[in-house]
Amino acid sequence: MEHGGHNSSSLADSQRQALLRSQQTVQGGSTAVCPTFQNITGPVTVNLQTTDSRWRETPQGPRDVVDIAGLIDHHKKVLRERVKYLIEYTSRPGEKVLLTEKFTSLWITDGDCSAISQRHEVMDIEAKSRRATCDAPSLDYTEIFSCPQQLHKPPRITLTKGLAGIGKTICVHMFVHDWATSSAALDFDFLFMFPFRELNLLSGSKLSVTQLVQRYYPHIEKAASLLKDPGIKSLFIFDGLDESRLRLDFGKSPEIGDPEHAMRLRVLLVNLIRGNLLPHASVWITSRPGAARQIPAPHIDRMTEIQGFRDEEKEEYFYKNCKGRAEEILASVKRQPSLFTMCYVPAFCWILATVLEHAMKSFSETNLRARGPKTITEVYSNFLIVMIMYHQDKQGHGVSEREKISDLLRAKRPAILSLGRLAFHCLKAQKLAFSQKDLERFGVDPSLLCEGFCKEILLEEEPIFQHKAYVFMHLTMQEYFAALYVFLLHQTGQHPSLLTMGLTKKIRVLFSRPSFSDVCRSACKKAAWSQSGHLDLFLRFLCGLSTGRNLQLLQGLSSEGVSRREDTGRTAVYIQKTLHRDIAPERCLNLLYCLNELNDGGIADRLKESLREGALATGDLQATEYSAIAYVLQTSSCDMQEFDITDFTFTDEVLWRILPVAKLFRTIKLVGKNVTNHLMNFLGALLILSRSQVQELRLEDTEVSVTAMKQLCVALKNPDCKLQKISLSGTYFNRRSWEDLTAVIKKKYTVSTLDLSFTFPEHPAITLLAAALKDRECRLQTLILVNNDLDIPCCAELASGLSKNQSLVELNLSHNQLKDLHVMPLFGALKEPKCKLQTLHLNHNMISSSSCQALVPVLTQNQALLSLSLTNNKLRNAGVQILCSALKSQDCKLQKLSLRHNSLTYDCCEELAFAVKENSGLLELDIGANRITDSGVALLCQVPETKNSKMQCLRVSLNDLSASCCQDLASLLVELRTINELHLNFNVLGDLGVKCLCMAFKARDTGMETLSLKRNYLTDECCEDLVSSLCVKNTLKFLDLSFNGFTDNSLEHFRHLVLHCANLEEIVLQANCFTPQGCKELEKLMDSRLNLQVITECNLSESKKFAFEKDWLW
Repeated sequence: MEHGGHNSSSLADSQRQALLRSQQTVQGGSTAVCPTFQNITGPVTVNLQTTDSRWRETPQGPRDVVDIAGLIDHHKKVLRERVKYLIEYTSRPGEKVLLTEKFTSLWITDGDCSAISQRHEVMDIEAKSRRATCDAPSLDYTEIFSCPQQLHKPPRITLTKGLAGIGKTICVHMFVHDWATSSAALDFDFLFMFPFRELNLLSGSKLSVTQLVQRYYPHIEKAASLLKDPGIKSLFIFDGLDESRLRLDFGKSPEIGDPEHAMRLRVLLVNLIRGNLLPHASVWITSRPGAARQIPAPHIDRMTEIQGFRDEEKEEYFYKNCKGRAEEILASVKRQPSLFTMCYVPAFCWILATVLEHAMKSFSETNLRARGPKTITEVYSNFLIVMIMYHQDKQGHGVSEREKISDLLRAKRPAILSLGRLAFHCLKAQKLAFSQKDLERFGVDPSLLCEGFCKEILLEEEPIFQHKAYVFMHLTMQEYFAALYVFLLHQTGQHPSLLTMGLTKKIRVLFSRPSFSDVCRSACKKAAWSQSGHLDLFLRFLCGLSTGRNLQLLQGLSSEGVSRREDTGRTAVYIQKTLHRDIAPERCLNLLYCLNELNDGGIADRLKESLREGALATGDLQATEYSAIAYVLQTSSCDMQEFDITDFTFTDEVLWRILPVAKLFRTIKLVGKNVTNHLMNFLGALLILSRSQVQELRLEDTEVSVTAMKQLCVALKNPDCKLQKISLSGTYFNRRSWEDLTAVIKKKYTVSTLDLSFTFPEHPAITLLAAALKDRECRLQTLILVNNDLDIPCCAELASGLSKNQSLVELNLSHNQLKDLHVMPLFGALKEPKCKLQTLHLNHNMISSSSCQALVPVLTQNQALLSLSLTNNKLRNAGVQILCSALKSQDCKLQKLSLRHNSLTYDCCEELAFAVKENSGLLELDIGANRITDSGVALLCQVPETKNSKMQCLRVSLNDLSASCCQDLASLLVELRTINELHLNFNVLGDLGVKCLCMAFKARDTGMETLSLKRNYLTDECCEDLVSSLCVKNTLKFLDLSFNGFTDNSLEHFRHLVLHCANLEEIVLQANCFTPQGCKELEKLMDSRLNLQVITECNLSESKKFAFEKDWLW
């Protein structure tokens, strides 16, 4: 795939490649240029220069001839072999699979050169996990070198940052693979890839850039001439700056521009980045965030960041790598939100998938829920066991294998201790790659790495320079082994220096062997006051290893088989005390995770209860408790959609404390309060935070001062603001505020939806709004003006704006008491070619049949209008019959039409039926809440030859229908096979009528997806027929049987429905005759299916109860 925006460059590239293919080497070493011409339509002049050193004869002898095309082909072949296989992060240890088979798309964004993280990377994972649900734009890895909007040319220096295990190297390999297979990055003639961990082996050498290329790619013999040629486009890829021992000093490195001049590697890299060396070559560097700050921002043309997996990509990964068990494994992971959060990182996905896939072979699904891993420490302990068992050709690790596992762990204890010693001491030095000398220094026997589980844990790098390098498969694995080493060493009475130096002299004198809680206490002190947070996860593992579940897992390795409750209790108490000290919020959050590893959820549970009781709104929480709120939100399945700050005490301190919490939500809501200046300061700051999730702001029934509105509009104009929707419903503001607001609308800002309902704008305000809509740069897509008492002049102004606006796709003018004279100008605007409106809501107005004649040309001339809602007007039969003349036209593109509550009777049904028959575009028709009756349904259904109709959804609720019409409905369902959604609520069909419909469900070639039979006097008598008919096609997604008479006698049938309808997402059974025990049995059905909702009387939320009651009243 070629990059967008490079047509001219791609053309030049293809011309150059064509010329190279036309060159032939003839006898004597000469080069014959034989271009091929095609489709000649005029005079042709050929100019040939032979000044290039590649083609020029030298005084010393025959010219050096380089077959560029052949060299490129050979170079691509070499690179294809180097990146062909994906060995790490597969679902089975040691598995060697093709990179292209298992690669899962990554979320890549344009990053901020100034935003370099200072905290532990796993904390970054958990803090950013909620961002994965937002709609931030994502780059494809092939687009990294495309031309960004802010640049006028493709970037020369690109830096891609990302956490450990996030997919940087795999992304590089996929990019190289696609170039080597000529499917992407066609702008480049040569790609040179250099992993920093391998360059470390050359850190003491002096090399020129040509020598460096030839070291890695010996087949490129004439590297100097190639690299010097400005016509050859090269890309240098340096992967893993964080693993480099080379310190890049841009202030002191000498300027060198000769590609054949030997220099230290760090100097070479600085000059390559600066552009002194090979200024025509591009450079791509990958790094973890912390190391990225070595490169000054002015030297970076483009910064991108790999964010890992979003939720859909997490699921895609499990489906690709856990074939056959993906559904069960995903369900297990999602039951532990903290683990699902960590799946943001592909490397952790692999570890978790490996653990759960092996656990599935040992435990039933029920046992897996009870005995499966619930904390990160348990995941890694299980992973260690899986690695060992795998290399002993054992299957699973259930109860029957416990003794064998203990024996194996006991046998592997020396190897585990040596790996732990290496991990611990290098973690102190923040060293991530190790040499042969490091292994010898810390007692790691190199022979251990040639076989068994060790070679999966500590990976040996490819020895390109006759030197070996080693690295833990993932940073978190190094931290786990470091913690395991400290834990095991404590049991032998030894104490690593990192920990004992944290103990006071008095303790060391009194206790020859400190308790494990003292060890954890010492580690906690160091981790809590660490600025970099490099010990955060180490501390988490250390705390988790002392719990009963981990001790049971590690029997044989650990000399203690039972958890010492006093140790874990004392550790938890100490952490709770530490939380109340003045420590950084990130460290505070990590300590809460440590409590989770210790199975101490006291603080979180108390806070959840406080949240339910509304304590957050009082503002009386301590700083620690605000960090705890963030922890609760990140580790639970809390609804992150809306954060209501209405009941808060709006002091400055409270507002700034809730800022880290508020930014995690998609919607901020404030109702019935005056918006003061300092409150708007808070909201403005929230909207422009670089990691804010807020996409919708609801300031409803409030009063906004002129100054506050100006502050809001300033924030909306900020490039960092990502707000998409604003609701100012019921909010009062004056003309000056309207001027500020409409100034935002008329420019290319992110706001696409604006709700100004109940604001009662006067004519000058509507004039400003119309002028904004006319502006060419206006990007507003949805405008809501519900219940504003708009008069005829206001409607005329709106119509003038609408006629010239090309961005607005949805307009809602419901509840405005609009009469025929009001809507005539609007209908005229809809006929204008510039108008692109797709959806128009005119519900609850006073539009009569007189306006329908003006609607006919709108429906036949406007090719954009797809949805028209005329609910609760005064159209009556005469108006609908006029509209039907438009519906019959082939020029009508309408897809959705609502005529609900318009006093329609059976008299209009025949005309409506013919219109439906002729119209091939109408997909949804709502004629509910009328007086159609059985006679009208008969007319509607008994129309032959309905092959043109593509109707998908039919709504005829609340129409006094009985069982008598069901035979006609059944005939229509069989004939119109496209109907997959049927709403018959609040009728009197009864069991007999539903049984008749069931025959149609069985006879149809296609199945139903949505069926709503609310309040139709149904009983257990029809349940078996209904369930069996819906299971035939297995397409049902939503079923509403609420407000009927089903009892516990139908439980088995509903169980059968859930079991056999694999696509079922929601079944509503509220307000039936189930016993409390029956409701519980129904709710248990949700445990058998991921994402299934079974709504009964017991589990119905207050919001849904309100919706049901409102629907009932309607």
